[in-house]
Amino acid sequence: MSGARGVWEAGEAGATCEAGEASNTPPPELAALERALQRSVTAPDGEAIAADPRAWLARAGLEGPDLEAMAALPPKRLLLYRSLIRRGLTGAIRAGIPRTAARLGARFEADVARFIEAEPPRSRYLRDVAFEFVGFAAPRWAGDPEVPAYLADLARHELAAFAAACAEQDEEAGAGGASGPLGDEAPATPGDVAPGDAAPGSPGEALSLDRGARFQRAAALVRYEHAVHRLLGDASARDVPAREPTRLLVYRDAAHDVRFLELTPLAAEILGRLLAGAALGEAVVAGCAALGHPVDGPVLESTAALLSDLAERGALLGPSR
Repeated sequence: MSGARGVWEAGEAGATCEAGEASNTPPPELAALERALQRSVTAPDGEAIAADPRAWLARAGLEGPDLEAMAALPPKRLLLYRSLIRRGLTGAIRAGIPRTAARLGARFEADVARFIEAEPPRSRYLRDVAFEFVGFAAPRWAGDPEVPAYLADLARHELAAFAAACAEQDEEAGAGGASGPLGDEAPATPGDVAPGDAAPGSPGEALSLDRGARFQRAAALVRYEHAVHRLLGDASARDVPAREPTRLLVYRDAAHDVRFLELTPLAAEILGRLLAGAALGEAVVAGCAALGHPVDGPVLESTAALLSDLAERGALLGPSR
């Protein structure tokens, strides 16, 4: 069963965001056994396994000594393995999106079961399972009138926080920390920088229009159709967010707590390009063009202020190397 463990029982390291990947390809003699065990987990009907384990295992691809050895085990042993893996996957998903799971109620476990049966996890790490589940479930929730329209956005918001928390530590720490309340802060203004007015990334360094910007590894831009970042954080809360285009920068502060900074449309256009590697001047010009906004003095001043603020928060580390 070592092969199956490598696929879906990544252990505590995977569940706690530890970085790194490992090759866990089973030896040829265990490949068929691994496939059979995986099928025991993804099979929609556990009773079919218990009814005739030997026939079921043969249909799953086992043969020879492996088939005889597995068929000799009590059926409840195979069903116990199935139950443990399904329970572990369900728990890992719930840990990644606890508020979404709470709002789904009893439907949550049914949706997870459908996910396991239709598109079982491909990653070998439990930390990735919630991301795969949301990728599977979100399009289905969108077409289901029984699921709140904002729920997929809430799930993505929780995953954004999880990803930021799991991001590798940067070699250098930014200055300062977030000044707003935990989680979500006041809107940031858009802008650009003029030569000589660049924001510092670290002592002695300044941004320039012909170079890109270097952000902390946790920094990312997220976009939603609902203001889910304003929802109450308690899992028992059932408040409904406003339906409005929402753009947030997620990052970690000096205390390594995850923060979200609400952005204006232009700030999001510029930061999105900077995060993708564009030079500062290019990001400003293209961001303004995307919204039909002139590159004028107020834009330059507000962008300088925004970048200075991000440097103080530690989200912006300096110019690209």
